[in-house]
Amino acid sequence: MDEVVQARCQESTLTGILCALPEELGALREAGSRGREQGGHSLLELELGGHGALACVAGVGKVRAAHAAALLLSEGVNRLLIVGTCGGLRRHLRPGTLVHCETAVQADLAVREGRESSADPSLLAAWQAERPGRTGWFLTADQPVMSIWRRLRLARAYRGDCVADMETAAAAAVAERAGVPWGALRAVTDQAGHGGASSFRVHYPAQAGRAADTVPGLLSRLGELPSTDQSG
Repeated sequence: MDEVVQARCQESTLTGILCALPEELGALREAGSRGREQGGHSLLELELGGHGALACVAGVGKVRAAHAAALLLSEGVNRLLIVGTCGGLRRHLRPGTLVHCETAVQADLAVREGRESSADPSLLAAWQAERPGRTGWFLTADQPVMSIWRRLRLARAYRGDCVADMETAAAAAVAERAGVPWGALRAVTDQAGHGGASSFRVHYPAQAGRAADTVPGLLSRLGELPSTDQSG
């Protein structure tokens, strides 16, 4: 790890930012001070208004997301933000809707125990205050949910708002088991119904970086929160 970033990590919070594809970093791609490749992933060191961050482009899928999350934790991040896009599983979740994760589920995992992870309540509240949006379930699977029948089956299994993605629950599980708080925000590219694949292609360019673009404001907001340290 870069000596400056390592020193910052020892002194304060270093935020990890994880996405699947480069476009999902939005304007953060231009804010990086140094990029490097490590463990098959692209890492980007960021300075966001005095707050240190390390972004990782994981690639698509749960295995790559879990590996990227583990890499970020090994680099010393002590909170994890997951950003990107998703597919809406309710008709009112139209393209452009921002959805905050409350619970992430490995929806294609047959074992029920341990397949759900809950977002950190403080991160969720701060991110909602910074950029209001819907809150719900993130249903993560290794296959994109493009079939209308598969979307209906998933939607019927969970109450409230829910979206489909391919990374969140895997990265969240790694963070949760390491005791690192995490949060996730995604923008809907395609809504429930027919034509999911074509809707994704149309809306992805405009929606890809919207969640990541909220991170600088979130970090400023988190920096203003009073300390919860009870040691004194």
